[in-house]
Amino acid sequence: MKLIIQRVLRGSRSLLVTGLFVLPSIGVCGNGTVPVSIHGVNYSGDDFSYVVEDPLDSSNKGGGESIGPYEAGGIMCCYSLPRTWRPGIQIKVQAVHSARLSPNKAGPDITETKIVEVPEYVDGKAGELWVVRAGDGALSVISSDFQPNHARWPGTVKGWPVPSLEYRRQRWGQYMKLAQGALDTANEALEELKTSPKKLVAESWALDQKYQPKSVQEFSGPDDVRYLEYVREGFEDMKRTSEKKVQRLLENRP
Repeated sequence: MKLIIQRVLRGSRSLLVTGLFVLPSIGVCGNGTVPVSIHGVNYSGDDFSYVVEDPLDSSNKGGGESIGPYEAGGIMCCYSLPRTWRPGIQIKVQAVHSARLSPNKAGPDITETKIVEVPEYVDGKAGELWVVRAGDGALSVISSDFQPNHARWPGTVKGWPVPSLEYRRQRWGQYMKLAQGALDTANEALEELKTSPKKLVAESWALDQKYQPKSVQEFSGPDDVRYLEYVREGFEDMKRTSEKKVQRLLENRP
């Protein structure tokens, strides 16, 4: 039962898609270049990370962030682009990707390096540098101060990444497993409190004293009948919350 209590007190990780706020390019370098921030957008179902480098100047590089499946990254600094676009501007993209075997497990890393050309600037102005991994894994770059969901976004794929049905069902399964596990834990604990509460209450008291002593300072110890009721109420609340989560997940299965 000690493992049951530990699972209750150990929080589960949330998985979120990162939002982006684009900042305007600032400053102009003396060699006719302008420093811009770097962003990554991952339209694939793989984990993805990247570094961009100027093939003609290895000191001009940036990136390094990791991006989950169907997600966008944050704001990385910085890369210098020519202020005026011309045909043949090239960037070396050093990328690493790994297939997502499950919502919380990735496969082995696969590294690739590709030289890509920068398409013509929007309105002739060097904008933020976007590193894009397409759904089929193809790598490209875009210079734009417009985000993917903007009407003037110049990328081939419009809008932010949208998770596939398969991936959404994998995620749903993970959330359902967590919710059902919490419900099972609550039911087991409530049943044990009916039949042989002493061991469970003692384990609960030891964990409360270690991790949240202020919450139980009004009780004299594990033999305090008020503490027994406190423990019971906690598991009853956990059961109600978990039942609602399970029901909500069942109603919204992808």
